Amino acid sequence: MAMAASPASGEHRAAPVSADRDYWIGVMRRLADPVLTNLANGTLKARMPVEEAAGANRTTVTHLEALGRLLAGMAPWLELGADATPEGQARANYATLARRAIAQAVDSASPDFLNFTRDRQPLVDAAFLGQALLRAPRALRDGLDERTKRNLIAALEST
Repeated sequence: MAMAASPASGEHRAAPVSADRDYWIGVMRRLADPVLTNLANGTLKARMPVEEAAGANRTTVTHLEALGRLLAGMAPWLELGADATPEGQARANYATLARRAIAQAVDSASPDFLNFTRDRQPLVDAAFLGQALLRAPRALRDGLDERTKRNLIAALEST
């Protein structure tokens, strides 16, 4: 539970749980929307800026890093599943979007086919993606079509 400071007294009081939860869901949305929406639409590589230190070439590894780490963080929330609440509907929408993103990421014909093999970094980021699948089997893995499941297995095995 978040603690809010009282400006006059310097005392702390508990912030409402719903306000705290809404805040963190908002943060998650700001992180997730650009990555998942663009990847699901096959436009992530074209639209995502890649920041790198001088002399570093992160262009080939950044996109898998974004997907793997994002989904590893979102997975427990996604696995709660859909319900009639606005948050439950958001979970359902994000789970669908995440599965579409995974499908693009592992489809060799996609402009957003991700690098699972070049350099050493994909090993780390594929592990984050694998962790997401373990943390949210119903929300992520079970909803994938058979072709995507085969492609995903091949991508993870290639790492």
